[in-house]
Amino acid sequence: MPASSAITTLARQLSDADNAGIRLAAASLVEPASQTDAFAVQHETLAVNGWLTGGYKVAIRPDGSSVSAPMAHITHASTSGSAGFERPAVDALEVEICFVLGKDLPAPGSAPYTRETLLEHVATISSGVEFLGHRLDDGSKSPALLFLADRLANAGYVLGEELSADVLAPGQAYPLTVTVNGDTVFAGPGKHPNGDPVAAFLVFANALTQTVAKGRIITTGSLCGAIPLPTRAAIAISGFTTLTVTAASTREV
Repeated sequence: MPASSAITTLARQLSDADNAGIRLAAASLVEPASQTDAFAVQHETLAVNGWLTGGYKVAIRPDGSSVSAPMAHITHASTSGSAGFERPAVDALEVEICFVLGKDLPAPGSAPYTRETLLEHVATISSGVEFLGHRLDDGSKSPALLFLADRLANAGYVLGEELSADVLAPGQAYPLTVTVNGDTVFAGPGKHPNGDPVAAFLVFANALTQTVAKGRIITTGSLCGAIPLPTRAAIAISGFTTLTVTAASTREV
């Protein structure tokens, strides 16, 4: 079914802001009428640009339901643990633990996924860095459905090194230090917002209405919160993982 005029209009406004690296005044935009419409805007934004969905960022709402956004612009770190990342706007980073699907993840049938049956679909557990690029003037404080429509501010993702399954044990803290341009901006311990990297993945999987394809990345929350970035940033991550990323906002300033 073709997208409605309101969905297409908002998708194009957010897309134009993304490609220009600018922020829009939330008050000037028409908020989606429902969560379903916000999800439709997410996917229409990717479609109008020909961007592929490489994965999903997922979280748990206060009411226990799933909230998610598709991620494009996914980069894999080299075998030496380094990567570059550029987008018109790169505002902040989050260090995360993510899952790479080893086989298709279909919508649940009569029996919901359990932790064990869900992890049977995972090929690797990895470290990762999500980059945020806000297209709304108030960022995450914007009206909830607008922020959701804006793909929860995702700008892209760098997939890091493969990790041991031990990192999934609930309730643990992760040794983590992040430096930006030589300055220490976070010194652990890092902690998952749900206390368990699998929790939001499980809620997401049990809410699926269509299959998520093999190879997609699922990431479930920052271990260090959102760390603001300058226009050009040399990022060094150490502790439970080692990763170096050169990130840049390419918009004209």
